[in-house]
Amino acid sequence: MKITDQVYLVGGAGFGYSASGDCNVYLVDGGGALALIDTGGGLGAGDILGNVKRMGLDPGKITVAFNTHCHFDHVGGNHDIKEATGCRIAAHEADNRSIEALDELSLYGMAQERGLSFKAAKVDTVLKGGETIKVGGASLKVVHTPGHTPGCISLVLREKDGKTGVFCGDMAGAMGRLGYINGPGFDLGDWKRSLKTLIGLKPDRLYPGHNTFLLGDAVEHLKMYDQKMNAAWTTIVTSVG
Repeated sequence: MKITDQVYLVGGAGFGYSASGDCNVYLVDGGGALALIDTGGGLGAGDILGNVKRMGLDPGKITVAFNTHCHFDHVGGNHDIKEATGCRIAAHEADNRSIEALDELSLYGMAQERGLSFKAAKVDTVLKGGETIKVGGASLKVVHTPGHTPGCISLVLREKDGKTGVFCGDMAGAMGRLGYINGPGFDLGDWKRSLKTLIGLKPDRLYPGHNTFLLGDAVEHLKMYDQKMNAAWTTIVTSVG
């Protein structure tokens, strides 16, 4: 699914676009090279690569797959996609071990309960935050946005039309919709600070790890999320969804 001139949705169980267990998987077209944002829950790797082909793009040009964080639904396709394309896996140093070891923070036990099984892959590019990664003619700036897990990252893309897009993983969503907020590695204080960071980026577009993406008014949706995260817990719980 082509979203903008440079951004495609190439996976996502929530859209019926790839296998069960897949988060939203995005592709950035840098011209001579492509980047994936997350790789899904493992069963959908073939679907994801097939969707890239259906968009008229060559999966062999995928040079890097970013993991926005270590949860299984975002890293499960690492091994198969890396093997098929030869791409590098890039992730933050704070989640690096969990991605490679599939430890408690990866929620791999939950994945197995859901019938998912996959091999881990080595992280080739260990990020700290602050880097700018070139993908062909596109540049993705890495911003460390911990809270959901210690090594959550968001990726900032200045798109061809001058708009700023942010791939935020599970740190935020449209309409302030709250996600899984109390798993291993969760830190409420970090999450609140990271939301302020995201608001400060002033994105026009938001590409979250689940549910719908936003092509405008992204800051207002982030402010709604921020308001919920700073409200009384009873209000948050009754406002989910």
